[in-house]
Amino acid sequence: MASSLLQERYPDTCYPNKSGTDVLSPLTNGTIVVERDFKVNGIYCRPLGPGRGVLQLLLHGGTYNKKMWSGFGIGDDYDWQATATSHGYHTLAIDRLGHGDDRQYLDPIRHVQGGLESEIIHQVIGIIRKGGFRNPLWQRFRRIAYVGHSFGTAVGIALVSKYPTDIDALVAIGFSTSFNGTSLRDLGDLTPAASVSRRFAHLPKGYLTCRSSSNREALLYAGFYDDRIPKFDYRLQDTLTVGEHCYIGFVTPAIGFTKPVLAVVGDNDKIFCDDVTESCVNKLKVTGQRLLPNSDYHIYVPRNTGHTLMLHYTAHQTMHVVHKFLQKHLT
Repeated sequence: MASSLLQERYPDTCYPNKSGTDVLSPLTNGTIVVERDFKVNGIYCRPLGPGRGVLQLLLHGGTYNKKMWSGFGIGDDYDWQATATSHGYHTLAIDRLGHGDDRQYLDPIRHVQGGLESEIIHQVIGIIRKGGFRNPLWQRFRRIAYVGHSFGTAVGIALVSKYPTDIDALVAIGFSTSFNGTSLRDLGDLTPAASVSRRFAHLPKGYLTCRSSSNREALLYAGFYDDRIPKFDYRLQDTLTVGEHCYIGFVTPAIGFTKPVLAVVGDNDKIFCDDVTESCVNKLKVTGQRLLPNSDYHIYVPRNTGHTLMLHYTAHQTMHVVHKFLQKHLT
């Protein structure tokens, strides 16, 4: 029963058809008003010396947390934060609401949804921009680059849809409007996290994670990668809530966002591409036209690479391309 929670309880909401769903099609209607304070956990890294005065705000994808941006300590080639600081950037990797070190025990449907998460990010950015005693970084940043992975990218697009001046550049990793819900269902093997690991024993059933190490690897990895990493990844996996997984209608076109965007998807990404490189490029072009039509839009598709870009052999080249893009547009 527990292993098929999504298929039994949310068949129409999560998987409207076998071929997947369009992320632009709202799956729910209505508004929930949430009035409370939330604690935000993050890891702040700064370069030696003054650096560029630019902050990279890093937001992880589903079943990950902020530690993914350090490559889980596997090695420098997978450490986004170390690479960024070596290029002179400050970084702030944040746990999305309800994940990582968050112990607020939030409702997986009412609270942990993308819409609320984007509002929290908006508040965080406002504090960082203003500086003052409320700024936990003790430094005011006038230029901020948002770097999101997968669901973290969806949150970023929702952010600039409502607040187009919040950030100065968007790096949209592992995301497109071509969403393959079938792969996520069949390979993701999502099940209540409490039944997978004692680490999640305190969480209600609406917090989900991957039950099988082999299925997780098949979903998130492809092409060229160290086959020891997915097993390490599985032991450190985080969660995705029913609220995040099902209610994706919060992603709406960011008509007012005119800043630079770099969209990055691996050519073997089973969730958002899983096709030849040229087809991935076309899917990203459509994504830009539909979600970020007035932005300065750029595309990069690393070859022989799956969904978790940062833990493939191409990670170093991907980070090089991203930082070259940021250097060009945020100097």
